Amino acid sequence: MRQFRFLALLAPLLMAAALVSGRAMAQDKVMLQLGESAERMVIQDRIRATLRVELGGSDPRALQGQVNQKMAAALDRAKAVASVKAETQGYFVYEDKTLKRGQRWWGSQSLMLTSFESGALLALVGQLQEDGLLVGGLFYELAPETRRKIERELVPEAIARIKDQAAVVAKSLDLPKVDIVRIRLGETQAPPTPRFGGAPMLAMAADKAIAPPVAEPGETQVVIRIEAEVAISR
Repeated sequence: MRQFRFLALLAPLLMAAALVSGRAMAQDKVMLQLGESAERMVIQDRIRATLRVELGGSDPRALQGQVNQKMAAALDRAKAVASVKAETQGYFVYEDKTLKRGQRWWGSQSLMLTSFESGALLALVGQLQEDGLLVGGLFYELAPETRRKIERELVPEAIARIKDQAAVVAKSLDLPKVDIVRIRLGETQAPPTPRFGGAPMLAMAADKAIAPPVAEPGETQVVIRIEAEVAISR
């Protein structure tokens, strides 16, 4: 009977000792949620231009034929430049009901040109301007494949920064062992592609040759973010 009472008194002490021991063990391991970014400014390596055929007339059927003919000629000229990729975009025909007669019908079709060789593209744009096409946009950008390459190069840099963060915390807590338990690459978003448009315009005067356009590339910031769960312990 005395032995039973002794064990009954000893049980709470054993439970308390176990709880204290558990807390001591818990203090020997700390879990951290860390996040770090890495970034780089990169020279834009691709140039893009958008042009459009835009004509007005009183007969919608004849107008569409003129748009088709002009765009076909523009495509033939673009396809002759091997380093330039050409693709057609939106085609619109609409009526300006505010006019009772004359050029109340308008037709428009867009052409997008993309190249890694700016000289060839700018020369082509100049020729198409001479042919009467209107420029809707001209800009440099970072090609997606270039962005992906830079993002891969930035991953070790971001992980190294996470390790540095964890090492500082570990040293402060006198816990020398650092282990990355889980890691996640955050979302990276490319900057939005500029969009250009414009109101209907009459054909440009053809009595004087125009100079081809000029353009200079800028820089694009590429950023990645790494999220990690890190364990530091003895």
